[in-house]
Amino acid sequence: MTALTPMLATVGTEVPEGEGWVFEPKYDGIRILAFATHAKSKDDVTLVSRNGLDKTRQFPEVVEAVRALRARSKRPFLVDGEIVAMDGDSPARFQELQSRMHVVDRGAIEAHRADNPAAMIVFDILMDGTTSLVKEPWRVRRKHLAALLTPRARVRSLSLSDVGDDGDLMLREARKRGWEGIIAKRVDAPYEPGRRSHAWLKLKIERRQEFVVCGWTEPRRSREHIGALLLGYYDRDGTLVYAGHTGTGFSRETLLDLSKRLGRIETTRSPFSTPPRTNEPAHWTRPSVVVEIKFNEWTAEGKLRQPVFVGIRDDKSPREVIREPASVPKKKPAAKQKTKAVVVDIVRQLEEFENDGGSGTLTLPTGPLDVSNLGKIFFPDTKHTKGDVLRYYASVAKYLLPAIADRPLVMKRFPNGIRGKAFYQHRAPANPPPSVRMEAVADEGLTTIERPIGGDLATLLYMPQLGAISIDPWHSRVESIKFADYAIVDLDPGPRATFSHVIEVALAVKDVLDSLDLHAVPRTSGASGIHIVLPLAARVPNDAARMLAEVVARTVAERFPKIATVERVVKARQKGAIYVDYLQNIRGKTVAGVYSLRAEPHATVCTPLKWSEVNEKLDPTDFTIDTILGRIEKVGDLWAKGMKSPNSLEGITRRG
Repeated sequence: MTALTPMLATVGTEVPEGEGWVFEPKYDGIRILAFATHAKSKDDVTLVSRNGLDKTRQFPEVVEAVRALRARSKRPFLVDGEIVAMDGDSPARFQELQSRMHVVDRGAIEAHRADNPAAMIVFDILMDGTTSLVKEPWRVRRKHLAALLTPRARVRSLSLSDVGDDGDLMLREARKRGWEGIIAKRVDAPYEPGRRSHAWLKLKIERRQEFVVCGWTEPRRSREHIGALLLGYYDRDGTLVYAGHTGTGFSRETLLDLSKRLGRIETTRSPFSTPPRTNEPAHWTRPSVVVEIKFNEWTAEGKLRQPVFVGIRDDKSPREVIREPASVPKKKPAAKQKTKAVVVDIVRQLEEFENDGGSGTLTLPTGPLDVSNLGKIFFPDTKHTKGDVLRYYASVAKYLLPAIADRPLVMKRFPNGIRGKAFYQHRAPANPPPSVRMEAVADEGLTTIERPIGGDLATLLYMPQLGAISIDPWHSRVESIKFADYAIVDLDPGPRATFSHVIEVALAVKDVLDSLDLHAVPRTSGASGIHIVLPLAARVPNDAARMLAEVVARTVAERFPKIATVERVVKARQKGAIYVDYLQNIRGKTVAGVYSLRAEPHATVCTPLKWSEVNEKLDPTDFTIDTILGRIEKVGDLWAKGMKSPNSLEGITRRG
């Protein structure tokens, strides 16, 4: 059990919007997994840091609290949380904890316990008794944790983390109380041991991160031991990059401690590929000591401006240290205003680029993105350009990004517009921009490749920059790739079928769904068909999603054999029949995503509908690049609303 390592958060750039997120304080402490076993011995409680160091001895008051909770609950458990220094009843800053992290002498530990008490704030649970909760969504784990740490069961030096659904409110509270920041968490995400996941976003108030100490300089004047620390981080290719130096923020005790630590690992060669020039003689070390630094900003040359030493972090591995993207800005306007302002600015930039040669570098919240050939005609009949496509996706991002968040994306690229040659691309392009999210994901055949992952503006706009007109997401997310969030029944008209036939079959599907106590969101495919999407509860395997779609499809074909078929061979289908396709639910298969443009002459959009709109008056060409935003303002986001209520499969199981 102690081989587990904690789930890690990705640095976020702004508070996520939409349903499905909760927010917790990010206190200024050290990450700990606390193991409580049945055994009545000195080893019945263990505290382990994120990189596997045993911290049990350093924090006896936390050990006693975990042991007391185990005794009251009468079962073993494994919880995740953060040990913080306490200032009265409130968490203090990391510097107050720094003096305790490395102490091993029992007398000194007891002195610190009295003068500088610590507590563990628990925010997750991995084991409850003999039940593993790792694969359960956050909302389920939270219920177990709240049941374990009920108000009656809580003990001194152990508390349950606060949680809320208003990220902006909690961010304001973080600034007021001096927290390090907040953590945003998806309520439907499982616990991913050892993985840095986009299901958890770390939103910092201050510019702070870890750096590797690669050397130090000789002290000047009355300074003792060390003049300045020489700092670095690992680049993507594994090389150490020089980030600058800091000579402030140290106490005399810290300087002495660092001098001893670094003296033991001193080397004759610089760990940097290109050693930096220093004002004083430099001493080089093996890159094994990690420190936390706060600073004002990065300079244009890639160096830290006004860096200040915060503390030593022996709970973090040097190889994890990278240059983190900027997080939450110092002053954040209201969420709606900021989102609108970002979109307006992106649209303005794209218009300027298109009017001035067709190329440029977009400034986005997550980093720069080069765009080109914006004046190229993508839709000859309507004269819409590549720039129009990028502007559309920027404008609809508020509704589209939550729908594709954390989902692998498949591209069908039209580099010369919809009348040019097109090709599918699953694999991420070589050397994508750093602001674009790519991750290794395996398909149904277990072929693992780097793929684009949806959820942010840079990745969304990178797709049409490469000529992808539609946005085609998987039905599952990277953190739960074996499980589908919805099942799709795709109504695909044959050569002689009319759209009125599609409407007729869609209503037949609705009748079948009603008889099975199921509900779905209908949407135009943006082409000649209709997608009927059934939202699913958490942790429904992909195979189960496919079988559900197959049950619906075959039932429709049996009840309405003259107009519906599940026959895959086109020549074997009856004339005018609609193919009720359930095979799009295989892992890695995709259909055009909601609010996605289609490579059709009228620049149509895959649009969610009310069932009352599925009638003879329905015309897919009414929903285009020019009309969809006005429609959303009028009827709301029907997709987000429809996905809030997952279907239960119990009724289907009983009928089976």
